[in-house]
Amino acid sequence: MLAIHISRDSIKYAQLVNFKGTPFIESLGKVNLSEQLYSPDMTNTQIIMSLAEQISSIRNSAEFPDNSTHFVIDSDWFPIGIHPVDSALAGNDLKKYLNWYMKEMLESSLSRYTMIHQELNRSSGKSSQYISMAIPQSFDSWLERIISPSELELKRVITEMEALGNVLTLTKLLDFEGGIQVVLENRENTINCHMFQNQEFSGLFHGSLNWDYKITLDHVRGDANLINLVKEAIEKAIKGKRDPDNVITNLFYYSSTGDPSMMSNLQNYEVSCQALNLGNQFNFKDPDTENIDEYAVVLGALNGEIQERFSED
Repeated sequence: MLAIHISRDSIKYAQLVNFKGTPFIESLGKVNLSEQLYSPDMTNTQIIMSLAEQISSIRNSAEFPDNSTHFVIDSDWFPIGIHPVDSALAGNDLKKYLNWYMKEMLESSLSRYTMIHQELNRSSGKSSQYISMAIPQSFDSWLERIISPSELELKRVITEMEALGNVLTLTKLLDFEGGIQVVLENRENTINCHMFQNQEFSGLFHGSLNWDYKITLDHVRGDANLINLVKEAIEKAIKGKRDPDNVITNLFYYSSTGDPSMMSNLQNYEVSCQALNLGNQFNFKDPDTENIDEYAVVLGALNGEIQERFSED
């Protein structure tokens, strides 16, 4: 089983192998892309051919060939909305409202997208919370064009927000008490931040960490109010502490369990944040592999497979 994650500047991958009934990770790897992919370019033939060649190379390098593949896509490639809905709405009226909401957000024709709507656990009283995602109609054919030359069997397509949720489940850090959970990553002063609440995705942002400890947002998806709250809390937490180049390095996790409205404890991030230490959560052929946390998304994708394939009856 391979997990392949296409992001803006690289393709990361990991291979899951069954060795005498025990799952272990045979290989981790990354291929840098020559062009930045801020969205899935489904029309540029040159980029499609380049991606197909890279994926074929990854498949051919696998020591234990396995055609089945989990494919992971960055969530910010898709329009995502989180919005309140009157609980009285149901059936076709509910669907019409959710589609109307996304149409207003997209400012374009819905006919070009497939809509996915899901009610969130934090719904209460007269208001329900829904997450909606718009997937371009051409997405399936784009996937087929970059996957088929490698003769891989596409088993599942997931977003990286789902994969990171799997990581929180694996590390027994998934919060069942309503707290806001934050997974932070800082590489070369680029902050990636994913937020979860009530075991579900709430929002994400990608931004640049500046010399004055301020974060410039580049990509935002999900709950805008929560995103701004978390951004400001991070800025307050790191201001004046030390050189921004050395703040929030690698992958960190924070939870505000017990007080979902507050992120002020991030001011004490040095004691309240903790590294996820994914190297302790999987069996690796090479346990000394560096930067394992950098592969959190592909490992999170494989964790779901591990739970399905190796769980006890």
